[in-house]
Amino acid sequence: MASVPNADPVFQETQWFFRRWWWLVVGVSVLSALLALATKAPQKSQALPIAAPLLLVLLVGLCFIKLTVRVDTVGIHYQYIPFLNRWRHWPWSEFQQVYPRVYSPLGDYGGWGVRGLPGNLAYNIWGKDGLQLVFKSGNKLLLGTQKPAELHQVLVALRAADTSDVITLATT
Repeated sequence: MASVPNADPVFQETQWFFRRWWWLVVGVSVLSALLALATKAPQKSQALPIAAPLLLVLLVGLCFIKLTVRVDTVGIHYQYIPFLNRWRHWPWSEFQQVYPRVYSPLGDYGGWGVRGLPGNLAYNIWGKDGLQLVFKSGNKLLLGTQKPAELHQVLVALRAADTSDVITLATT
């Protein structure tokens, strides 16, 4: 598996899809299935012992989804397990424009996860903040972030250091 280039990391964030409150859903599912089996419920409720383990498998699978984004002097790097198991590396020279933005996950991309159409994709976990990448080819990619203030500070520092002239920041 490819690794990230050895550059001092400036910004790195790992987001996990799984949320703690989902354990409540897992617990209710398991208890429901066990109660249904223990009481030997009538044939009409046989779907519950089947549905509860399927829900459990789905939630356990969601535990392994994570998005890691790294921004440094070399460029932008990201990995979205299990969809992109290898790191993707983009040097600053590949971009026409890079900027932080607030977006509507449902309105702009139809939800969270790997969304969009070829040429305008979004990789996001939760929230409404992201890093918009506009490639010289015209393709766009949005990488979600849960740390917009920290990302903004890093982009300001990179722009000030003349690392890249493609970074665009909104004036506040």
